Amino acid sequence: MRAAASTVLVFLSPQEAVIATDSLSNRVEGGGPRLVCKIAQVSDHMLFASTGIGVAEYPPFDPYALAKISSTNSRTPREAALKYASAALGPLQRVWRIARARYLKIQKESGPEAKGVPHPQSFVFVGLDQNGNIAAVGSDFVEDSSTPHKLRAEDLQEFTAKNSYSFVSLGVRGSVPSAEVIDAWIYKDKIGAPAALKRGIEEQIGATPKLVGPPISIVRLSRDGSLQWVSRGVCK
Repeated sequence: MRAAASTVLVFLSPQEAVIATDSLSNRVEGGGPRLVCKIAQVSDHMLFASTGIGVAEYPPFDPYALAKISSTNSRTPREAALKYASAALGPLQRVWRIARARYLKIQKESGPEAKGVPHPQSFVFVGLDQNGNIAAVGSDFVEDSSTPHKLRAEDLQEFTAKNSYSFVSLGVRGSVPSAEVIDAWIYKDKIGAPAALKRGIEEQIGATPKLVGPPISIVRLSRDGSLQWVSRGVCK
C-alpha cells in the first residue's frame, strides 16, 4: 500500500485549470519508494488527484477507481467529491488501522519540513461547476480528536475562478511558495502556469526528497472541457 506524502498543486483561472503532482510513493509496508501516477481522468471533463494513502492491496483500496465511480452521473466536481468522501471513508479507515504506525514513522523520519502530512489522505476533483466555470472541490481525511485512530472527512472546500484565479495545494507543502509568488511567476515573469507549478513542486522536492520526488506530471483542463497533458511523467 502506498502512503506518506505527495504534493499536488492546482491553478484555476477563468479559462483553465492546471494540475501538477510529483510521482514519489513510499510503501508503508516497506520495500522502498516507487514512482506512481497521482492524477486520474475520471470522466470526460473531470480530473482527480490525491495525496497520502493510495492504492492498497490489503485491505483493498483504490482511490482512483473509487473516484471514477464517484464521478459517474455527477454533474459537477462537488457532487463527485461528496460521493467520494462518503464512499472512501470506510475502506480508508480499514487501511489506516494497519498503516498508521508506519505512516507516522515515515513522516517523523522526514524531518520538520514535512509539515502538511498529518492526514491519511487529501483529495481534489477538478472540472466544471453548474454554471460552467472551472472549479476544484476537495477535502481531507483526518483523525477525529475525540476518538483516536478514527477517521472523518472534513467539510468540503470549493474553489472557483469565475473572474480571477485560485491556487490550491495539497499534501506536503511546507516549502511550496505562496500563491502570491506563484502568481508573480505566471504573470510578471510570464513563465505560464505549468512552469510555475513545476517550479513550486521542485522547491518542495528539494526540501523533502524522501516524501516528494520527480518526475512531475502536469495536465490542463480548459473551460471547453478539453484536456492537454503538458508533461505526463509516469502517467500513461
